[in-house]
Amino acid sequence: MLFSVLIPVYNISRYLPECVKSALSQSEQDFELVLVDDGSTDGSGQLCDQYQVQHPDRVRVIHQPNSGLILARRAGIAAAKGDYCIFLDGDDALEPDCLATVRETIARYHADIVIYNNVSFFEDDQTREPNAPVFADGTVFRGEDKRRIYRELIASWRLNNIWTKAIKTELLRADDTPYERFATNPHTEDLLQTLYPVTHANCIVYCTKELYLYRRHSRSMTQKLELSQITRLYNAAVQQQLRAYMTQWGMDSQEELDLFNARKVNALLTLFWQYYRGTKGAKQKQIALNYNWGALLDEESRDFSKNAKLSRVRRMQMHAVLTKQRVLLDCFAWFGGIRMRAKHGA
Repeated sequence: MLFSVLIPVYNISRYLPECVKSALSQSEQDFELVLVDDGSTDGSGQLCDQYQVQHPDRVRVIHQPNSGLILARRAGIAAAKGDYCIFLDGDDALEPDCLATVRETIARYHADIVIYNNVSFFEDDQTREPNAPVFADGTVFRGEDKRRIYRELIASWRLNNIWTKAIKTELLRADDTPYERFATNPHTEDLLQTLYPVTHANCIVYCTKELYLYRRHSRSMTQKLELSQITRLYNAAVQQQLRAYMTQWGMDSQEELDLFNARKVNALLTLFWQYYRGTKGAKQKQIALNYNWGALLDEESRDFSKNAKLSRVRRMQMHAVLTKQRVLLDCFAWFGGIRMRAKHGA
């Protein structure tokens, strides 16, 4: 069984050595490493070529004009020689036994997809935080059991990430999603690329072991946020794609639609807090508050933002955002900051 470890590369020369080292140092050595240089301008492409020279039997490099994360991933899938694809972002890392654990799981269950857990690494304070498992270790999903996976995809973000999944290559290549239409907006691309393989897999297995290290650039992210990008970040087109799959899965009940609308409301609030907490000074804060956040919600999800099925705190926050109650929002931000500082010892 050959694995293809796919790394999309765009201007990440600072982190790429650590990322590549984590792949090359795997205890399981039956794999290839495919680096897709997506038009980097910071020397990342040259670094990729150096790795290929140093490891000619292991590393392959694809250079392409800058086309965005989605098409970089798809180029890697098209070039993959492995039976399964493992996804690794260039500023993250694989734990040393990632491939060995995935191989063992595939062999035991004949899995088409293995979903594994991850640990968050907070760059600011150098702390690690394991993420809570979604299911019990070794949970197998076949047939109707897959509805539990679908429900989680509808209700939350916890199974979105493509980089916590080992996926059979033939499943990825059979995907007929028109990715070119989504290529200009890579936000929520993980969910988008998860939908087809999860739907068509015969067997999915969940592993609670933390096999992936996800680097969180909290400060740099908030500094780069711009109000002009909000619509792209919210990315209603991917939500519409998820809604279409809900129909395909036969999950159109009112309960499931409520979960879907709650997801949309929570996505807006998450985005709002990213911006609001990242502001500097009263003027920036007011500019962020004056943005028409409600325009991102369709009528159905806007109505749901008042529904008692949504948590009271979420309803209060959403009301405060829509009615621009700065004092109340500052209180929420203050309490949230206390929790984060307590959590990470800052």
